[in-house]
Amino acid sequence: MKGLKLRIIFGLLIVILIIPAAYGLEGLDRSRGLRSGAIIKVQDESSGSLVALMGIDVLKSLMVQQFPDDDSAEGPTLLYVIGASGLSGYEQVEVKGLKGGEKFLGDKKNLSGPYVLALNERGTADLV
Repeated sequence: MKGLKLRIIFGLLIVILIIPAAYGLEGLDRSRGLRSGAIIKVQDESSGSLVALMGIDVLKSLMVQQFPDDDSAEGPTLLYVIGASGLSGYEQVEVKGLKGGEKFLGDKKNLSGPYVLALNERGTADLV
């Protein structure tokens, strides 16, 4: 009976230690991905709420959905990614983290142009 209680206590202790460690690793991985450009954050600036976090794997699948038979496609369009994130009712879009710390600012009329999130070999996306 004493051995069973000891195993239960050790099992609960392991579970209690694994859960915070998993949350910590997830936060570390997310912040590293956001800094490197491997994860793209879609945020509503007016309310400050996070709409979506999209990894490069999501952008690749969006590219296949948008251009199913086009092998020359570089990536999904910016407008398609915004729609896939579920963001609606916006007037302006600001893309941060471009080369040299630049920002892209466009309104709904400008976004109908050919802005593409081109996937590159480094596992990031470039706005072209």
